[in-house]
Amino acid sequence: MNGSTAKSPLVAIITQRDSSNICRPVYMAEKQYEQWKYIKQNHNGNYYLTNLMRALYDLAACPGGRTHAATQQKIFGPFIMQYSLAQADRIELIALKVDQSLVKVAAQTPALYRAKWDSSSRGWQTQDDQNRSMDLTHQWKGAHTAAIPGKFDNKGEAGRVIGEHITKAYRAAFSASEVQAQGNHFSLFWMNNEFKDRAHVESIVSFIQQAKLNNASVRWLIHGEAAGVFVDAVKYLNTQPQAGALKDTANNLAKQSVFFSNPRGKDCREQQLEALCEKVGLNYVGTKINDYDILFNGDARDKFSDKAITAGSIMGLSGVTGYVGYTALSNGYDAIMAGSSIATTMVAGTSAYFLAKDKATTFGGYARNLPKVVSSAFGKGNQQWH
Repeated sequence: MNGSTAKSPLVAIITQRDSSNICRPVYMAEKQYEQWKYIKQNHNGNYYLTNLMRALYDLAACPGGRTHAATQQKIFGPFIMQYSLAQADRIELIALKVDQSLVKVAAQTPALYRAKWDSSSRGWQTQDDQNRSMDLTHQWKGAHTAAIPGKFDNKGEAGRVIGEHITKAYRAAFSASEVQAQGNHFSLFWMNNEFKDRAHVESIVSFIQQAKLNNASVRWLIHGEAAGVFVDAVKYLNTQPQAGALKDTANNLAKQSVFFSNPRGKDCREQQLEALCEKVGLNYVGTKINDYDILFNGDARDKFSDKAITAGSIMGLSGVTGYVGYTALSNGYDAIMAGSSIATTMVAGTSAYFLAKDKATTFGGYARNLPKVVSSAFGKGNQQWH
């Protein structure tokens, strides 16, 4: 799809007639138009063509007013989209290239995988083959199951542990024995702990859209840090409806259910998650809070809001030992969320101490549970179903 806009007549492929969110139309060389017209008319049901169309709409939704004569580019997966802002009132698509070298081939590449049940080992095993789309025809109890895990060492560990989350989150819909059968699998979107990559948001949007366009029922399990990425994807669906069959995707997602397990991220409190699902039509099933994740989950932290923390080793940083109030230490939590290494050191030092309302509370359950708090923050505690 190469061609120079300088030597060929220009034709509009995206205009304000396609969507009210268009800030400026997208033009391209006439000899590219027929190919893009085909993509525009036939992207439904095709994961990559849908991604291409959304990339065009993303460009068209950029605020207008600025010009930039130099060629710019947008990279997503193996695709490189080159374009120009030479005129303030429109975007000119110059070329679309495919470069497979941009796609990582390592075993932990962010991608869609399948976690299959292995009867001999009695566990879920994540396959190495990458998939372009979910096998929506593979269902148990009337729906395909898909999971997006948070932080794990590798996709194999994620698949093994998340399988347990799925069984417990949807135990009202099916029993473990119904899904732990040879040949059963769930789709696993592995982000390789890259939770700030915008490309992952776009991938999740595509998965949701494809299920919608295929009129398929899906049960989602969203875990840990992936909750924040999923929230961004759902917000995108709600605020950037697109033309044609994609336009109503955010208006009716009732055949897709979602359960959040140990969520972390912006706007990931339980009430916020439920409200967002209701807003876009997702069937909200529930949220499982890790009560020990008080550093990275607001709901868990609220449960300790009337507590104080004994912090001898923390105060050792300033040469003072004794008790410090919850309010004072909660500032440390905020600092951790902002990336303060000093705050991290301070809170890590609490592992030998305990939570208590005051001295009179002495050494109750919080003393026993503080190691779980530290494990949730700095270890693998947030991976488990508590």
